[in-house]
Amino acid sequence: MPRYFIDTSDGTFDVRDDKGLDLPDMEGARREAVTVLREMGRHSLDGNVRSQIAGSVRDEAGTVLFEAVLVLSQYLMVRPPSTFRGV
Repeated sequence: MPRYFIDTSDGTFDVRDDKGLDLPDMEGARREAVTVLREMGRHSLDGNVRSQIAGSVRDEAGTVLFEAVLVLSQYLMVRPPSTFRGV
């Protein structure tokens, strides 16, 4: 079974996978990378206007085969009531 390596970054910390996972094929590696990003997103995406986390899959030769980025962009469309001063 081929070994794939999933590297991640949350914009502050980059983690290079040095152990890898034995997975049946590239599709399995892609699914695993997306699962890792989802889990990171639950804990990493914060209250900033824009937050992002990224992941990539490498093969044993070090070739990047897949990349994904999960982005949260926030825009306040109305002024909060506590800041509104009526006449």
